[in-house]
Amino acid sequence: MNSPIVIRYSVRVAVLFVSVVVSLSACKSGNSPEDGGQTTAEAKSPTTTKDSSQKETPNGPVVVSLSKAQYDMAAIQLGQPSLKPLSATLKVNGVLDVPAQNLVSVSVPVGGYVRQIQLEPGMRVRKGQTLVVLENPEYIQLQQDYLDTKAKLEFADLEFARQQELSRDNVNALKIFQQVRSNRQSLQAQLAGMAQRLTILHINPATLTPERLTRTITVPSPVSGYITDVPTNNGRFVNPSDVVAQITNVDHLHVRLSIFEKDITRIHTGQVVRFGMGGDVTLEHQGTIFLIGKSIAADRTISVLAHPEGDATHYIPGGYITGQVDIKTQPLPALPESAIIGYGGKSYVYVLERRDTKTGEYHFRQVEVKTGVRENGYIAVTLPSDIDPQKTPIVINGGYGLLSKLNNSEEEE
Repeated sequence: MNSPIVIRYSVRVAVLFVSVVVSLSACKSGNSPEDGGQTTAEAKSPTTTKDSSQKETPNGPVVVSLSKAQYDMAAIQLGQPSLKPLSATLKVNGVLDVPAQNLVSVSVPVGGYVRQIQLEPGMRVRKGQTLVVLENPEYIQLQQDYLDTKAKLEFADLEFARQQELSRDNVNALKIFQQVRSNRQSLQAQLAGMAQRLTILHINPATLTPERLTRTITVPSPVSGYITDVPTNNGRFVNPSDVVAQITNVDHLHVRLSIFEKDITRIHTGQVVRFGMGGDVTLEHQGTIFLIGKSIAADRTISVLAHPEGDATHYIPGGYITGQVDIKTQPLPALPESAIIGYGGKSYVYVLERRDTKTGEYHFRQVEVKTGVRENGYIAVTLPSDIDPQKTPIVINGGYGLLSKLNNSEEEE
């Protein structure tokens, strides 16, 4: 009697269980229309926010697009390369050098103790300016000897005149006259030599008197220039072989270029050299070659000298220079300097790829170029073979604005 009841109950439980499972499955798989539509769209149509100003493939060109308003705001100017008379150049290195006649080592002919010196390297001195004051008793002795010899010569002059008069009538007096004359000539030679020694010590023998004897001498600068070394000090005894000071006259410097042996045939006197000092790459200075060396150094270079133009007071002897020699002038395809965009160690220009007549957009392609001579605001350029320089518009002004937009687009990504 109980079996049918149990069976019916079991069936009902099974049906209920299946219904619950189906309901749960429907809840998991069934979404609201909004959720379902959004998920499907995201799965099938992923979207990005990439700036449309740039299109780039792994090996393809970089294109920058501007709207008409952006183009007008950037003040872009278009043009083509033109033939300009530019000079082919040879890159060179060298130093600022001083001719031997402009390097002065100051010394003294007679040693002495340094009593006064006020010199510093880099100080400018004028010709005749006192460099150092020396003291030595020997200076007094030289002056005494000069005055003593001068007095003896004055007596010899009187004796010479007296004996000359006596020798006219007396044969024996002739011999005495000859001795007096010989002694007088010897004193004249001695006095002249002493006068020269005093002059070298910058003591004027013409004004020397016993009352004006001095134990000190001054050493004046023989040239105008700059002190480069002071290898002495107060109280030190300097010998004639010692250097008191070294002076460089920078009024006449020259540029010593090192030209490789293979390039020396391209160099001749009269060529223009443009150079910059140190790391200056603007080459704002200019000179003219006047001498080509005739010997080859161990590094297979030949020294070439050039006269720099303009004020040389700011030049530093021994300073390193980089420059270029104008080899010859010839017409070369060139663009204004404003057209060349330097970025990442390379040079680029932007060419107008196309203009969309419907949207009004301008599409510019970034092109790497090789640059050459830079002169009078123009740079010689070599364009890729796929660009016709006479038909392809090139941005000659406003290129850095395109580069800025390109970089901004990359940052937004």
